[in-house]
Amino acid sequence: MYGWRAKIGLITPMSENAEHAFHIYAPEGVSFASMKINFPGPTPEGLAILTDRLEETAAMYKDYDADLVVFGCTSGSCIKGFGWDQECIRQIERASGHPGLTTSTAVLEALKALGTKKVAVLTPYPEATNEAERKFLEDNGYEVTNIVGMDVSYIRCEGRKMEACDEYFLYRNAMEMDLKGADTFFLSCMGLSTLEIVEELETMMGIPVVTSHQATLWSALRHCRVGAKLPRLGRLCMS
Repeated sequence: MYGWRAKIGLITPMSENAEHAFHIYAPEGVSFASMKINFPGPTPEGLAILTDRLEETAAMYKDYDADLVVFGCTSGSCIKGFGWDQECIRQIERASGHPGLTTSTAVLEALKALGTKKVAVLTPYPEATNEAERKFLEDNGYEVTNIVGMDVSYIRCEGRKMEACDEYFLYRNAMEMDLKGADTFFLSCMGLSTLEIVEELETMMGIPVVTSHQATLWSALRHCRVGAKLPRLGRLCMS
């Protein structure tokens, strides 16, 4: 039966990345539905437009038999500071009638599970959004040793979406990171295809790797009480 272990509803910006990746890497018996929110990009102003539409989008899951509804946007669920992820969850639950989760919440859960104290962060965001993410992580008890925004201007200039950042581009940027003092590396953004490179990054970096896709899938399965381990997705998903 379709979704016999768990049915998970996703709310994401205009990208097919998360749904596609989750269908590939999730264990048998877990199904995903997806709702999209169009927005102009991961600036604070663009993310305000995105989050203003969260509750009305979550309401579209009201008649769907979901075990969990996930707001799959890292920056969107942390942009307004400490506790904003929990407010997003309250909006989801109020509108949909189902338990909620956000990617930022999942990342915090992942960092806690790994025993993280100091984290280096790589993103595709502009400086203002990076600073908001830094503050969100620090206010939740994690020292950010370094946060770097990748230059994705060539993608935007060509009118392509964020998922055009391929694994080669992401891997090369990750390997150029200054990890001094960090005990965990975090690759942020649900618009990036990251699951294919988690295992190799951990091998090369020698520290645990968390990505938005990986943490969201791991946390969603835990919230749905699906206890499967996920090979090839790093230490987090084998715990």
